[in-house]
Amino acid sequence: MSGSFFQQLCLAFICYVIAMNAYGADNPPPAGIFENSACIECHQKTSPKLISDWRTSSHASSEPLADCIACHGKLHESTAVTARRDSACIECHGGNKSPVVHSYTTSKHGVLMQLERKSYDWKQPLSGAKYRSPGCSYCHMRGADHNVNNMVRSDLMNVNAVNDVEIETRKVCQDCHAPRYIISLLVSGEDMLEIARKKVREANTLVTQATEDFSNDELEPARKIILTMQKHLKNVYLGAGHQSPDYQWWHGQPALDGDLLRIKGIVGELHRKKSSAIH
Repeated sequence: MSGSFFQQLCLAFICYVIAMNAYGADNPPPAGIFENSACIECHQKTSPKLISDWRTSSHASSEPLADCIACHGKLHESTAVTARRDSACIECHGGNKSPVVHSYTTSKHGVLMQLERKSYDWKQPLSGAKYRSPGCSYCHMRGADHNVNNMVRSDLMNVNAVNDVEIETRKVCQDCHAPRYIISLLVSGEDMLEIARKKVREANTLVTQATEDFSNDELEPARKIILTMQKHLKNVYLGAGHQSPDYQWWHGQPALDGDLLRIKGIVGELHRKKSSAIH
């Protein structure tokens, strides 16, 4: 008997014992299709941290709700395999063309995943570099961590928000990469994000100062561009996080450059018109 087969047999037995303890010998885990309430009722007893982490995460408050059934499906025998594949995440996160998904699929990790995903053994746990390329769930839910917020920064303009996320990121990346390489990517990514922030801050300052001389209606075009800048700032973040050059640059920094130039043009033109009217 091979070591790998023996380990899988032991794991299956442990899962069986846990399930029997939760439901009782006369009340086995549900077969076939079941509801989300059944998942929570069982796992609240067998793995309460999993439920607590999920309830803390944005998945528990999203619309539509990213609950057990949404990610794992309704068949108990395939729940883990279903949730580990990228297809469980893509539709809810905007589809293949959304920046969140597209920035990953155009990265080296994403390209490898597309080429090799059919050869992966999706029964393997999300840890220990069991997959040559990490998918959505490996990075964002490593080791079955159901609080996806741990790997996501909510405020990209806050330079101090990097600390906690960076710790969790290192835990994931070190499964495959050397510590020095990980640190170099984190540092360069944060530097790139700070360059992007400077462009957003400069644009905000320009419009704020212009409010002393111009009406809200006159500055409305500039304010709309500032909203667009938030999207392009996020593209830089996604590009750095997913290691996607297209989003670091083409959809990120140059797009912010264009936004800033357009705002300068709008404010400059307003000043020229006002100066002409005075003279």
